[in-house]
Amino acid sequence: MPLPLELLDGARPALRRAALLTLLPLAAALVFTGCPGGPGQRPIGTTPALTTDDPDAEGDLRDAERAAEDGRSTEAAQRFRDFLAEHPDDRLVPLAELGLGRVLLASGDAQGSLERFERAATSDDEVVAERARFHRGVALHLLGRSAEAIDVLTPLRGRLVDPESTSLLLRTLAAASMQTGDPITALGALDDLVRAQTSEADTNEARARIEAIVTNELPADLVPLAYDTLARDGTSWPQVALRAIRAAYDAGDVERVRAIAGDLRSQGVELSEELAALVLRADRIATADPRVIGAILPLSGRGREIGQRALRGLMLAAGTPAEGPPPPDAPQLVLRDDAGDPERAARAVEELVSTHRAIAIVGPLDGPSAVAAARRAQQLGVPLITLSPAGDVTSAGPMAFRLFPSAEGELRSLVRAARARGASRFAALHPESPYGTAMRDALARAVAAEGGEMATSASYAPTATSFGPQVQQIAAGGADAVLVADSGARLALIAPALAAGGMWSTMPGAAPPPRGRRIALMIPSVGFDPRLPRTAGRYLQGALFSVPFHAPTAEGEARSFTDGFMARFATEPDAFAAYAYDAFGLVRRAVASGATSRADVASWLAAGRETPTAGASGGLGSAREARTATRLLELRGELFVAAQ
Repeated sequence: MPLPLELLDGARPALRRAALLTLLPLAAALVFTGCPGGPGQRPIGTTPALTTDDPDAEGDLRDAERAAEDGRSTEAAQRFRDFLAEHPDDRLVPLAELGLGRVLLASGDAQGSLERFERAATSDDEVVAERARFHRGVALHLLGRSAEAIDVLTPLRGRLVDPESTSLLLRTLAAASMQTGDPITALGALDDLVRAQTSEADTNEARARIEAIVTNELPADLVPLAYDTLARDGTSWPQVALRAIRAAYDAGDVERVRAIAGDLRSQGVELSEELAALVLRADRIATADPRVIGAILPLSGRGREIGQRALRGLMLAAGTPAEGPPPPDAPQLVLRDDAGDPERAARAVEELVSTHRAIAIVGPLDGPSAVAAARRAQQLGVPLITLSPAGDVTSAGPMAFRLFPSAEGELRSLVRAARARGASRFAALHPESPYGTAMRDALARAVAAEGGEMATSASYAPTATSFGPQVQQIAAGGADAVLVADSGARLALIAPALAAGGMWSTMPGAAPPPRGRRIALMIPSVGFDPRLPRTAGRYLQGALFSVPFHAPTAEGEARSFTDGFMARFATEPDAFAAYAYDAFGLVRRAVASGATSRADVASWLAAGRETPTAGASGGLGSAREARTATRLLELRGELFVAAQ
């Protein structure tokens, strides 16, 4: 019984089990093909020419070989050793060394067999020497010396005619190649084993091993090379090609998907229903419908309220009627719910592109989903305008855009305004949370970019209601501008605490109360609350608020949007509704300008055109972010107005 592939694959573990197996029939007539090794050499396929004049030696060797053939391994090994001891100078010694090596190898003593094969390989008889080298290669692999085994066995590939020898050679080459990290050569050897049809068991085993390698053991970066180098009439290539189709589709390489599908068809390989659908989707990916714009929003889960607000902005931008279908020539809005799940967001991008042929996509809203969607959009070559303030979105590539202001953009605007009011030393007061830490670090970068100095930072527990020690730390640092990175409710507690510590937010030019000093108080959008004038207005006069959209102070395009939104939905819009409205409008402007492909739309968006928008962005800039990061308001009396 030949060594199973799993034993050859295991190399050293195989030695512990090899005693249970018989490597090969140990008949003397192990035949090679009649391919001559070169001019003047005898064909390897001939019978060994070794003979002896000693009838006792001939009989002793025959007895040893017969014991091996009958499976009496211990007796066979002893008879071969007795022959070598009693006839050390006989011309049949190389055959005895070869026979003993085979018995030892089948019994699990690969090291002992190696020594015997090396001696037999020095025989003057070419056939004996070649057989010894063949078995030496097998022994080297079982000893874990697979690279050496490949060097020994490769020249013998295609020269064996004995089925069991052919099987052992090819299986050993396959296993040794896997041991050395060369699955492509292993697949080629297994292809040869299937072609050789040495036995039904060998063929079935080789097919199963091919499937296992292609499915689980062929690294993704080697799939293209395997596709290009493996013989197309083999068993491996169609399986590699099917995997290559999936890889090309995942990478958004539509042309390669088509090319591989064509190659498979030319080889008579029928695509499964799944892969045929994938190829069809690839065909649809290649062409976009300029009327279709996709959107990915959290319409369920924790973010569903924000998602519903953004949806209303999209519906208004698309002109979706309150009842009934839209007109035939109206732009089509196709929605997908990601429920705040990055994997669902990435799948939604694929579906919007391959099924609905969307020319661009708006969303998602949260950071992780936006990052996942941006990566998939880049792979598939579809422009994606995210509405997330978080996440490294634009690094996905030129198809990824962010319209909603990021924390970095907001803080740069706040710091720039504070510097214009004379502030030079900055401090951060923030909760002990990932958000708070991120805002502190972003402030430090913004201050450095605007030529200021970080004086200090102080943190507090997220549930804190008193802030005495933190205020003292800020005061001791001499900051003249303070960022409060928290909600409006928390700000209503912190602003009076800062005033009690002698730090007052006042209108530019206004004097602070006695024994107080003026600071520029900076509030990011998360801290804006229309109720603040009533709850803490005395302590927030002149404070700078980042407010990307504010319906009560809307003007121009923002006012038109606000009026239309309130007429349609009987409620004021928020920033998510405004920015969703703007993102849809930007895509429609690109199409109206003549863009008919996704690449055309991306190019138009990246051109940095100034565009009237409901939100503060003014369109997209050349960095694929909002041209204007945010709008700044300040509190005057009880009203929020545009900051001076």
